[in-house]
Order: sequence, then C-alpha cells, then structure tokens
Amino acid sequence: MVQADAWERLKMEAWQRLLEDLEIGYLDTDILDVLVEFFLRPRSFTKSSCSGRITVIDSLYPWAKEDTMTIYKKHEKVDPREVLEVLRRPFRWRLWLSVQGPIYHVYVADLEEAREVLEAAREAGFKHSGILTLGDPPLVELRTGVRGDILLSPRPGSRPPEGYVVEAVEVANEVLEKAKERNRRLLEALRRRRPRELWEPARSYAARLGLL
Repeated sequence: MVQADAWERLKMEAWQRLLEDLEIGYLDTDILDVLVEFFLRPRSFTKSSCSGRITVIDSLYPWAKEDTMTIYKKHEKVDPREVLEVLRRPFRWRLWLSVQGPIYHVYVADLEEAREVLEAAREAGFKHSGILTLGDPPLVELRTGVRGDILLSPRPGSRPPEGYVVEAVEVANEVLEKAKERNRRLLEALRRRRPRELWEPARSYAARLGLL
C-alpha cells in the first residue's frame, strides 16, 4: 500500500483541489458536507464525485459511450422550458432525458478502510459499489442503482408534444430527488463511523462550517 508520506501528499493535493473547485464554482456544493466527511477520515479522500444529475444526451442508446454527446446537464431539478429549448437544436441520433444517481470516487489508504467505506455505502443504498482498482492507493467507487432514461426524440427532426416533455421532466425530477436522498443517507452512515481522530485540515474547516 501507499507509504505514509506519499499518502499525506496525495490527500493534501486533493484537499487543495477541492477548495479551489469550491472557490471557482466548479464543485457540486450540495454534497460538500459528504466530501468533507470523507476527508475527515485520516485514511480516505475523494476525487471526481457527483451528487446526481439530469442530462439530455444525443446518442443511439442511453448507455453508449461512443458517438455520444451530452448537450444539457444540471445537478438540480429541471424546468421543462429548458428541455423544450434543447429540443429546438439540431442533433444526430436520438435525444434521451437521462437521470444518473450520485457517484463518489474514494481513495483509501488500505483495504480495511475500503471495507469501512463500502459498509457505509451499502447501508446508505449505494448497492453498486466496490473496489475499482487495487492501485497505490486503492480506489473505491460508490454508486446507487437509481437512474432513469426517457426517450425524448427518436430521430432528427422529430419533436415530442410539449405535454409529453413536461411529464417526462416531472418524472426525471422525481428520480433525481430519490437519487439525492442517498447522499443524506451516506452522510449519516459515515458520521456513525467517524474515527476518533480526524484529519486536521478538514477538521478545522468542518469546525468553521459547523459540520462537526
């Protein structure tokens, strides 16, 4: 596993990046408390996390990776008018309204920490979680099974009725709300497993924000 000095350097770099992303408005702020909770753990830190989102994608199938373009993205509930505006733009394949649940990439110092993180995740409803890589350090990915894909337009030039779009957006917003509920449950599960000794940079920051 990663040496102690290398681990501390990697974690501090990730912490500084989180604060920078927060300052420039890049961070997904509705999971800031969850991210800080991971950093409070001396043997964990996160990168590339998402609280859950709604997208409109131009793709033959919603799960395709190639020949796919995300043309709209939002981490909050969506107004149907925003999607109707997207439908006025040209596209290549099919348009899908897609909801994806939260995802966390958690680096851990050892496999015992991986076990602790995975126990908290599964308790919170992140059923599709596991060790993604046994690198140096190991990477744990936390995923829920919450998602939804709604076909908006089956071919270029085809536009659905406005009422259909409104109902589709209502369903997508409902699914997103269910997805984001997992974030609250994850925070609670992590706090129940909070170590006695906390990582000092995150502890000082959390104290200022009232997160301790």
